Amino acid sequence: MLNIEHIFKTFNAGTVNEKKAIEDLSLKLRDGDFATIVGSNGAGKSTLFNAIAGSFFTDSGFIELDDEDITFVPEHVRSKVIGRLFQDPLMGTAPHMTIEENLSVAFLRASGGTHNLFSHVSKKNKDYFREQLALLDMGLEDRMKQPVGLLSGGQRQALAFASR
Repeated sequence: MLNIEHIFKTFNAGTVNEKKAIEDLSLKLRDGDFATIVGSNGAGKSTLFNAIAGSFFTDSGFIELDDEDITFVPEHVRSKVIGRLFQDPLMGTAPHMTIEENLSVAFLRASGGTHNLFSHVSKKNKDYFREQLALLDMGLEDRMKQPVGLLSGGQRQALAFASR
């Protein structure tokens, strides 16, 4: 369950560039709920998702996930339980790295590793990556040594999603 209570977020507070992006927003989503967030440009949709993901902390209010207060939990810790797919297919992947290298980084991050990225990825892990990519039915499992920057936007988004 996701529970958001009375969050506020103002950027550049006290300056001529002050922008109230979220003002007294509350939202409760139970397990299995499906929600669509709709609004015009500048309405605060991305700000809301960034607040949930921990890209920044809100000015006030709180955010709970499965009854645990995550309001001040850093983004890198939240990323272990909160996945996100960016609208921009250029986000979420490293274009100069191969598909295999991108998946290896995601694997290392998910396993809590901080050492040499590629020395900890076994053949078993690479076989697992190949199996998971095959489920996407895009042929990416046969292109694991190809730089991600050569993929289409949809393929990059699928890869970013698979990396979560």
